Amino acid sequence: MDDQAALKRYLAEEMVEEYQEGRLSRRTMIKTVAQILGVAIVGPALLSSLGDTAHAHGREPEIDLPEVAPVPSEQTQGVTVPEDDPAITVRSIELPGEASLIKAYLARPKGKGRYPTVVIIHENRGLTEHNRDVARRFAKTGYIALAVDLLSRLGGTEKFATTPEATAAIGTLLPGDVIADLRSSVTWLRTRSYVRKGQMAAIGWCWGGGMAWRLATAEKRLGAVAAFYGPNPPLEAVPNIRAAVLGIYGGEDARITGGIEGLDKALKEADITHEMKVYAGAKHAFFNDTGANFHPTAAWEAWTKTLEWFEEYL
Repeated sequence: MDDQAALKRYLAEEMVEEYQEGRLSRRTMIKTVAQILGVAIVGPALLSSLGDTAHAHGREPEIDLPEVAPVPSEQTQGVTVPEDDPAITVRSIELPGEASLIKAYLARPKGKGRYPTVVIIHENRGLTEHNRDVARRFAKTGYIALAVDLLSRLGGTEKFATTPEATAAIGTLLPGDVIADLRSSVTWLRTRSYVRKGQMAAIGWCWGGGMAWRLATAEKRLGAVAAFYGPNPPLEAVPNIRAAVLGIYGGEDARITGGIEGLDKALKEADITHEMKVYAGAKHAFFNDTGANFHPTAAWEAWTKTLEWFEEYL
């Protein structure tokens, strides 16, 4: 299976998991899986291969869900650093890419001087307010943070009315194009007068975690990378990594953690500085405090670990 096919399958599995956990209707799940995989019919055998064994055997939910089920408010924390925080400055920007202008959100410490930089790679939902908030969190700790909208080639995240539509659109992106846009973002950042040269990191979650791994294999200008519960990069590309890489996973996320052993082995064989952290009791997407799987303790520990990792290797 080539890399694009593997990523499409990953996105399709994500939609099945969203359905199984009650956050997506059956109808929307099937429609989105079909769009991601480019198939006309999503039958029982395909659903079973994607992990939906209950539905594949004909056991339907008694009551279907709305198109996108709301996340209970008590399971969310919401914005943690507001845009008007006096310590930072933020703005939406466009920067030059190979195929089109790249939309992004830039957060900076308000003080003068040069700062280390982090490129933020969003999940399979596109560039959301959560990603902007994470950029502001980094700015509060002394980083220039650039949250890149990787749907820019298709008009930007705001073009898509629903999360499943954005996810389906992400499924059409070529991995090479995504990496090209991220590398263009790195190049643009290096031309800014407020960026400290030689101190650049990247971080991603979910699909973006997989892209963070892939960026590490392609971009030698990064000093550190943190990849949260993302699919493995092609293992043959692992020896190309020059950054110190931190893999972060949820202990209850078996679909992703099952690949850790092979990736860890490849990293060790290539003598790449790395560490794999698995947080017991945490599910997939545990860091996102606007989602149902938010795990406050694991999220805080992973955030602290990431800041320590960047401080050590940048």
